[in-house]
Amino acid sequence: MRLFALLAGLVYPLAFSPFGLWPLMLLSIAVAWRTLQGASSREASLRGWLYGVGLFGYGVSWVHVSMHDYGDTPMWLAVPMTGLFAAFLALFPALLFGLCARFGRAPATLLFAGLWLLLDALRGWLLTGFPWLYAGYAMIDTPLRGLAPLGGIWLVTLATVLTGVALGTLLFWQREDRGWRPTGLRVMAAPALLALVAWGAGTVTEPGRFVTEAAAPARVALPQGNIPQDLRWQMTMRNATRDIYADLTATIPADHLVIWPESALTEFYDTAEDFLTTQGTQLAQRGGALITGIPRREPTPLRLEYFNSIAVVGGGEGVYHKQKLVPFGEYVPLQSLLRGLIPFFDLPMSSFTRGHPDQPNLLAMGQAVSPFICYEILYPELVARRAHNSNVLITVSNDAWFGTSAGPHQHFQMARLRAVETGRWLLRGTNNGITAIVDPDGQVTAQLPQFERGVLLGEYVPMTGTTPYMRLGGWPVWLLGALLCLSGRRRKPLPEV
Repeated sequence: MRLFALLAGLVYPLAFSPFGLWPLMLLSIAVAWRTLQGASSREASLRGWLYGVGLFGYGVSWVHVSMHDYGDTPMWLAVPMTGLFAAFLALFPALLFGLCARFGRAPATLLFAGLWLLLDALRGWLLTGFPWLYAGYAMIDTPLRGLAPLGGIWLVTLATVLTGVALGTLLFWQREDRGWRPTGLRVMAAPALLALVAWGAGTVTEPGRFVTEAAAPARVALPQGNIPQDLRWQMTMRNATRDIYADLTATIPADHLVIWPESALTEFYDTAEDFLTTQGTQLAQRGGALITGIPRREPTPLRLEYFNSIAVVGGGEGVYHKQKLVPFGEYVPLQSLLRGLIPFFDLPMSSFTRGHPDQPNLLAMGQAVSPFICYEILYPELVARRAHNSNVLITVSNDAWFGTSAGPHQHFQMARLRAVETGRWLLRGTNNGITAIVDPDGQVTAQLPQFERGVLLGEYVPMTGTTPYMRLGGWPVWLLGALLCLSGRRRKPLPEV
């Protein structure tokens, strides 16, 4: 069973992009549920940890790319450090399996589903959170995405896990129980019924029914500079980078919202202000606007603070400072101890300050724009809260840190669900991919190939209104998960064996 748990975890990431084999998600959950049956809590915890090692060891193996290829960390150190990160994340499924075995009423189908959801929420919050590879993201191209406007990624994930558990009872319960006994049928009925209700609700729910068009379709242009990551931070590349984005922008027709990616210019706003003002003014004179990712530094009474930011520099106004910073990438915890220890802890632009939670949205071409920088598009509550007073979502990123790995594909797939949750178009600009336009149904309407320089031209529709998820957040689904935990709990835990 330990080997099956590990293999089930290894299958899990194959459900995500670029593979997109979403039925494997249900199979992975089904086998995971089966491996904890009949195990003591200690043994179940070990199987859960092995499941998590497979899941995260393969699913986030791309972390070593940024450490080795661009952080000058030797491979012999980058791989073990990535392994330690995966081993830590594997503690969450270890806790899931152990608690189900100790407190669940066998076979703990409802407790398993409810606790999975709550631990996912905990993983997305603890130590600034790592909201990556939630099971529901793999279902973005299935009818379950219709649940996203109702309960966000949380409801989609809960429905996915319930479906996987129901599949597990169908595949494994008869063999174990030697026939379709009434007890076995009751065990199957609960998750199967809930899963059927969820799939039915997702099928009939139209994500766009809760919002309306606020204006006529607008034009957008997303330049993709495709500047090699190992070159773009060099001082000698600054003028060349300016020329690349100026040349790409010069080809854009009038009346376009132009979005440059995260840190499009690898210099601070105050040193590039004249250049950016010229670019923004030229676009505004042609009826357009320019939004760019740009690092900023601002003096305070105590020190000079650095921000990873987005700014409107023509055809509108506003500056946004990134709130959800990436540990070790944009700030270094315990930096007095870690700086200089290995090169990875001294990456360029790794001393940013967190932006204030109450920043206003941007204004461009008369539309309210909710901005998100790279990783923070994965925080569903943050996006839902900021989307209230906006007409469109934009996210700028630089996934070049992860090379040709699965990381950028996973990132983009997960970002797509934010459009469905909020009923907004999502405009995504990147340095080397994946640059794309996503509609409120989560469908990609236009996309540039990775690793090519060019400009993506397209249209989006400004939207208004709120979805149930935007109004209520994740609390109703978390409460449902807690109720499932209580309904699947036995009164007294079994003794350890």
